[in-house]
Amino acid sequence: MVPGRMACFAVLMVIAQVCLASDTSMDRATLRGLKAVKVVVDPLGSDLEREGLDANHLRITIEQRLRDAGIKVDNDVNEFMGLSVSFAQGGRKTLFTKKGGFSLSISLGAYQVAVLTRDMATKTVVETWGVEKTLSVSTRDLDRDVSRAVDELVEQFVKAYRSVNPQ
Repeated sequence: MVPGRMACFAVLMVIAQVCLASDTSMDRATLRGLKAVKVVVDPLGSDLEREGLDANHLRITIEQRLRDAGIKVDNDVNEFMGLSVSFAQGGRKTLFTKKGGFSLSISLGAYQVAVLTRDMATKTVVETWGVEKTLSVSTRDLDRDVSRAVDELVEQFVKAYRSVNPQ
């Protein structure tokens, strides 16, 4: 990639990050009154599954952490917690560390139905709160490191949720 294009790409990535949901007070406010969520884990991809990650195990763990925090989990609601685990460079193991590991991007978000104020018939699902973590992991410690990172992200959600929905 030529230097001018790289600079343009970097600027676009910064702009894209600003447009994503985060853990600000405004984002937390969107969680107020949320009664229940379901948990959805994006497909991991064959490379990650081959390395030992299990989407179903991650989903069950997140559901249990939410229940332990007193947050209702209900598979019949529209609102959901979405987890995505992917290689940090576009879906392939392209960022290897010196010890044979690779970089992963892990994101957790709260998704809710939104309605356009100018056209109440138009509805969509949007991420209203979200956090992301990038980490370098080794194949040997992949499950443990991803599980720890997911636990940290879920804990951050619980804190955000409780800040606007005290028990």
